[in-house]
Amino acid sequence: MNKNFYFLEDGGEMGELMRNKDWSKTLIGLPETWPPALRTTMSIMLNSPFPMFLFWGKKLKCFYNDAYRPSLGINGKHPSILGMSGKDAWPEIWDDISPLLKSVTDKGNSIWRENQLIPFYRNGRIEDIYWTFSYSPVKDESGNVAGVLTLCTDTTEAFKAANNLRESERRFREIADLSPVWIWITDTEINVQYANKELLKYIGIEHFSDFTGQVWKEVVHPDDIHLVYAGFAQAVENKAEIDVEFRVKNASTEGFEWFKVLAVPRLLEDELIGFIGTAMNIEQQKSFSNHLRSEVDIRTRELADSNIKLELMNKELQSFAYISSHDLQEPLRKIQMFAEVLMEREYDNLSKAGKVKFEKIQSAANRMQSLINDLLAYSRADTEKRTFELIDLKTVIDEVKNDLGEELAKKQGKVEVLSSCKLEVVPFQFRQLIYNLLSNSVKYSKLDVPPVIRILGETIDGSDSDDMLLITGISYAKITITDNGIGFDKQFSEKIFEVFQRLHSKQEYIGTGIGLAIVKKIVQNHNGFISAHGEPDIGAVFQIIIPSSQLAIS
Repeated sequence: MNKNFYFLEDGGEMGELMRNKDWSKTLIGLPETWPPALRTTMSIMLNSPFPMFLFWGKKLKCFYNDAYRPSLGINGKHPSILGMSGKDAWPEIWDDISPLLKSVTDKGNSIWRENQLIPFYRNGRIEDIYWTFSYSPVKDESGNVAGVLTLCTDTTEAFKAANNLRESERRFREIADLSPVWIWITDTEINVQYANKELLKYIGIEHFSDFTGQVWKEVVHPDDIHLVYAGFAQAVENKAEIDVEFRVKNASTEGFEWFKVLAVPRLLEDELIGFIGTAMNIEQQKSFSNHLRSEVDIRTRELADSNIKLELMNKELQSFAYISSHDLQEPLRKIQMFAEVLMEREYDNLSKAGKVKFEKIQSAANRMQSLINDLLAYSRADTEKRTFELIDLKTVIDEVKNDLGEELAKKQGKVEVLSSCKLEVVPFQFRQLIYNLLSNSVKYSKLDVPPVIRILGETIDGSDSDDMLLITGISYAKITITDNGIGFDKQFSEKIFEVFQRLHSKQEYIGTGIGLAIVKKIVQNHNGFISAHGEPDIGAVFQIIIPSSQLAIS
């Protein structure tokens, strides 16, 4: 390259274009004829990493560097405008920029514009482009303005982002001002940088700029102000969220109401610059909570009183059990003994009517004895000490079958154990439970059909049952007892477990009406559940569910 072209050395793509261009065909002439001011400016521009554009001479010929090149896009003015007059190169914006250029060339003024909209053709179309630029005069050796140097930056994306941010902030404030909850932004000193209308109205401040950190002390309840400062101080130290409740004075009523305040930290490059948060009026919830707490206290005291009364009732029940087992049974035994003696020794001397009366006395005494025994069993189900042992269901059933051998033989009945399971029970009580259920099935069998009782024992998980009372992950023993007896109507499924409830007269079927009540109480003592279903003349089904291990449920 000609050493006189030193000012076109380097310069990247634009330097190469300038070196290879045939300048003889342009009005500006060959580079060796360029004036010193142009050469110096060109050297500075081509080697600058900052976008520059030069308008030179009376025709304002166009020159630019590599840093400016991306601003022209693709399928646009590059490289055709190199050396072209400004008017020909920029026809779409010439009316906008020529007055600015003229001010520089005629008066030597420098011009600065920020985020100026100057749309021009690039990327195959006219685009809206925002520029931050300066026009500066370039003087020749005589001190006259020979050109205009433009330093410029395409700020379109930044300008649009700023506009979007301002629009987003405007919408945020509009929405925040419509919110029924408080919305606020603070710095790290708790000075409020923004507060919505609901907050300002409540505390009686016109503008959030008046809401300094000191205002918190004026509006927060004196007993709660330490919560505010402590909550914010901890959040500042740890760059953490804020979750605190305190009372704030209502400017309209001068009364204090409870608010729940939640906030998250605002970070700028990991530096805490403040908080943005909300606050919700929880006065009603607090009042309800206090009322509920008061009600709970009252109910707790009532429950304590009830427990005392229950203990007294238990003592009375124990006294009753003692009386039943001693004082009541002693005269009853004498009645039974004398009635039996009279029946044995004087029966033939009695009239027919007398015989009937003595038989009724003996029958009534026996029923009284059964009733006392069942009442004792019912009371013991609550008062006996419970010692749980692991047993096999079939073992207990075999024992009860043996006890009921005579009744089963008399009615030609049978008990079938389809499957068994193991469970933890109080042996005496559980045996009583099985005895009562099986004896009931035998007792309430049909007159002309031998009773058949089928027992199915299985182990299930709480999740295997539709019963919402069972706990998932806990193992239960499920015992199903089915008979072919007289059954009962489904409306009595719950009633049959109540004390002294009989579905049939004592003339039809003997009993005291306590047996199934004892069964239910024993099941409850084992943290279990019992249900019954029946159909008249078809039979009954009793289902018992008891935890396999009492330790697992405790």
